[in-house]
Amino acid sequence: MIIVLLLTTFLAVLIVRQYLKAKKLPPGPTSLPLIGNIHQLVYYIWRERGVVRAFTYFRKTYGDVFTLWFGPIPHVSICDYETSQEVFVKNGNKYKDRFLPPVFAHVSDNLGLVSANGEVWAEMRRFTLLAFRNMGVGRDLMEERILDELDARCAEIDADAVNGKTIVHTSDFFDLTVGSVINNTLVGKRFDAHNKQEFLELKALMESTADLFSIFDLSLPVWIMKTFFPNRYSRIIEVQQKVLNFVSREAMERYNKWKSGEYTVNSEDPQDFVEAYLAKMEQEEKNGESSLYTMECLKHVIGDLWFAGQDTTSTTLVSGFNQLVNHPEVMEKCKKELMRLTENGSRPLRLKDRAESQYLNAVIAEIQRHASILSVNFWRINHEPTVVKGYPVDSGSVITAQLGALHVNNDIFKNAHEFYPDRFIENEKLLNQVIPFGIGKRSCVGENIARSEMYLMIGNLILRYDIKAHGSLPSTDDKLPYSAGKLPDKTMKLEFVRL
Repeated sequence: MIIVLLLTTFLAVLIVRQYLKAKKLPPGPTSLPLIGNIHQLVYYIWRERGVVRAFTYFRKTYGDVFTLWFGPIPHVSICDYETSQEVFVKNGNKYKDRFLPPVFAHVSDNLGLVSANGEVWAEMRRFTLLAFRNMGVGRDLMEERILDELDARCAEIDADAVNGKTIVHTSDFFDLTVGSVINNTLVGKRFDAHNKQEFLELKALMESTADLFSIFDLSLPVWIMKTFFPNRYSRIIEVQQKVLNFVSREAMERYNKWKSGEYTVNSEDPQDFVEAYLAKMEQEEKNGESSLYTMECLKHVIGDLWFAGQDTTSTTLVSGFNQLVNHPEVMEKCKKELMRLTENGSRPLRLKDRAESQYLNAVIAEIQRHASILSVNFWRINHEPTVVKGYPVDSGSVITAQLGALHVNNDIFKNAHEFYPDRFIENEKLLNQVIPFGIGKRSCVGENIARSEMYLMIGNLILRYDIKAHGSLPSTDDKLPYSAGKLPDKTMKLEFVRL
């Protein structure tokens, strides 16, 4: 009897404490002690047939700002642009630290960009932005790198043409093109015939484990994964280590040559990111300072830049062409605009044309809105009590702009399920509300590279070729709706006919 009484009292205390904590947060489904809303989240993801649809249900039920408890930790989701802007831009210094998935924190050990916080993150972000700016990102130098790579791929397409037509596997094409641009930017080497297969094998490995990065894999403590899901844990660790080793291999080789005197860095005009980083290491060593610039940190920085810069951009381009071949009238309208801007295709489309390519800009925005790669955005840590859209948010909570749900918010984008680029011409303010690169202090450092690639690749391919699906039209549905990241139909092949 005493045991029952004690258990009942203990449970009552937990329920009351949970209720009092929930009162200090935006509304959401009723949570339970210890497990929070995990049981409801599982049910609604299953019922609504996907993570984004489940978040959309919660938004419609509880408003644009709502709370879900992942175990004992409350997670505040923001699904409208104005509130996201207020929280993460105007008050961005309060939310600089990320609440990291335990398995990411375990692998990174607070090194790099994506999975680092505090002084390490701040210094690496500052250095990366400066290095990119000095290397011409957003200017003519980066434009030339992208166009040179695209020209090389187009030459391969043209060489393989039969009766003027080439059949191209879209995913392989964009993976290799984007991967070569980012690899050249980071380590000074592009992908060509002699190393193409190795790159494609790595991509296949990454895609084979995409199903592992569910919202639950990213929430579970490492010890639980090791104990109860050892195979999943091993696969996640394996793929992350293989990617890190692959993308940092050139950097490690150059570092060893630099230390042995076989290689001298050009600190005045570094040709790639690794050279800029080694020059910084050399400067720190000369000054005798205790430095954050180590090779282990570089390994993680390159891994973050390569994975984010390659996979997200390539996936968005695949998703975009899935949409375009399903809407040939959009491509035709684009082509007319581009022919006018480039004197009937007598020159390539360039970044300077952006200001006058209103329709192409709208098409790219609609592609990014639909692609919206992250179903669940990275969480930020709230270190002090604050107010979000009139609701109190206690310290110790985590908070994020749920971009997947924001981009399909019908209150912002009318008939959000439709692929309709003209919405951005009818209301130009909507362009600012597509935020695929995140918002605030932790937005993507490679945003300018990705935007340049999207504009130059989509525009010049439409300008140079008549493009249509080879066989049946591709699906535009998300192939991994239950995962933390979206995956478009990557089985599609395109027919390219040179104009």
